Amino acid sequence: MNYWIKRRKSMLSYMILLLSVVILAACNNNNNVSSVDANTTATSASESTRTVETAKGSVTIPANPQRVVSTYYHGTLIALGITPVGANKEWWMGSPFLKEQEKGIQDIGTPTSLEKVVELNPDLIIINDFDVEKYDEYSKIAPTIYIPYTAYHNPQEEIQLLGKLLDRQQQAQAWLDRYQQTATAAREEIKNIIKPGQTATLLNVRGKKLSVLGENYGRGGYAIYDALQLKPLDIVKKEVIDSDAQIKEISLEALPEYANSDYIFICFNNETEQADISSVLDNSLWKNLPAVKKGHVYTLPYNVFSYYDPESIVGQIGLIKDMLLTQK
Repeated sequence: MNYWIKRRKSMLSYMILLLSVVILAACNNNNNVSSVDANTTATSASESTRTVETAKGSVTIPANPQRVVSTYYHGTLIALGITPVGANKEWWMGSPFLKEQEKGIQDIGTPTSLEKVVELNPDLIIINDFDVEKYDEYSKIAPTIYIPYTAYHNPQEEIQLLGKLLDRQQQAQAWLDRYQQTATAAREEIKNIIKPGQTATLLNVRGKKLSVLGENYGRGGYAIYDALQLKPLDIVKKEVIDSDAQIKEISLEALPEYANSDYIFICFNNETEQADISSVLDNSLWKNLPAVKKGHVYTLPYNVFSYYDPESIVGQIGLIKDMLLTQK
């Protein structure tokens, strides 16, 4: 009897030991699986995100963002092949050159509605100086890139900057190539009209304010000065362009000094009343300008030429080229 009791105890001990080994092995296997999963997840996360340097420091962003909200740069993003889910409609959307691309973009309000941004569930937010005061609030919603105006000087630098930040260098280069091809072809078409060294002035009338613009303030300036290579007057180059002001308000009395050019391009903001337009166009100082006397004055519709995104600029080159050819 004692023998069988001892035998049963021995077998029970052996089974307990065996079961312990099996359980321990299972635990080790589970730990190994978990470790592999963690490494796979870490590797996947590493491949799906990128860390970029911005004006606000290092920011980790999706490598291939799918739901971008952009308070300003939506036109440049479109040129890079990224259509945002949300953008500012009142101030920046509405270009006739982006009509199809903008159809699916939701308006985030003016000023930007944080609630609307949250509703759009973005995985990346891009802002400029207009919204920088809300940077921390945006960052709580999604990774946020702040790009100040001072980070670039013209549309070509802008698209290269965003192309680098978003790993879209090839798309940026494709637009740069298309821009140069469009500009070169347009200059070839107007070479018998615009002679080397001929000058142009770009004016803007906003209400009662008359201003001279540079090449980087919209209103077709980049198409006129960079693409078509008309020359600014020395005073405009010094005070408006080289100073990086890009806009200088002047009086009607200063027109002979700032608009004594071979060609004049003028844009009237939408809110400008007819009386304010007439105060410029009916003025004797205006009528005596060389470009006015020669019929070298071109009105640029605000709803077409106020836009300053890459695609709009390419379109503006063609329109201004056609204006010059038609006038001839």
